Amino acid sequence: MSQTYTIVTGAGGSIGQAITRALASEGRNVIMACRNIAKDSPVCEKINSQCPGNVRIMQLDLASLDSVAHFAQAIGNENIEIDALINNAGVMLKHHSTTQQGLETTVGVIFVGTYLLTHLLIPHIKQGGHITFTTSLTRFIGKVDRDFFNLTEQNYGRFKAYSRSKLATTLLTAHLAQELAPRGIHVNAGDPGVVDTGMIHMDAWFDPIADCLFRPIISNPQQGAVSALSASESNVSGHIFEKRRHHIIPLKWRNHPQWQWLREETERIIAPWR
Repeated sequence: MSQTYTIVTGAGGSIGQAITRALASEGRNVIMACRNIAKDSPVCEKINSQCPGNVRIMQLDLASLDSVAHFAQAIGNENIEIDALINNAGVMLKHHSTTQQGLETTVGVIFVGTYLLTHLLIPHIKQGGHITFTTSLTRFIGKVDRDFFNLTEQNYGRFKAYSRSKLATTLLTAHLAQELAPRGIHVNAGDPGVVDTGMIHMDAWFDPIADCLFRPIISNPQQGAVSALSASESNVSGHIFEKRRHHIIPLKWRNHPQWQWLREETERIIAPWR
């Protein structure tokens, strides 16, 4: 007999913990998909001690397509039924680095690893279930073009990598919403806004000034979690959620001229793990 779970990637981070705790407080079964099991296991234990839901932790490193495939296989082997997949994990790195497969890490984690994970788990998502991606305001400055996968040490910038990854994720949300509509699977994106997490620390001289000016007026992790939680409970599809408000993904992104190229190129990259 299968068990039903909600899967939260990056569940050990500030927003991921808030999402997991909110779900568990409703009595939901949750899988914390985390890169660092040793670091995040105490978080899992604490949530289990405080909430009625059943929370477990499983290893997932989105920077390794081997790890992604292994995680999906474990879900299948345990006959787990997924009621919601919340793709929360993300990175913003000061310096250029690459994944095990040689991809720039931000693009590799936020887009390619998440793309593969989602497609491998779709067969396990129940009728009427939910897939939620995390986007951000940086999607408005992101570019998806034929240089999408060509970030090198020479042309790398953290915002360049992050914004293009978030735009690509938004395009993926729009197209999966259309593709999975016949199965009644709702696919949406959540924009948490600017949240008081370690990710916004820029390792720069102006950080103390930014702390004084901006941290008092930005969202805490619990507030940042609302967008993903709302998206993962909604009956609409192809929308972007900002807290509890939502709107359909704009036509310019639903019909983005580079989507087909991006999809074909991503499928080529992940083919050995499909």
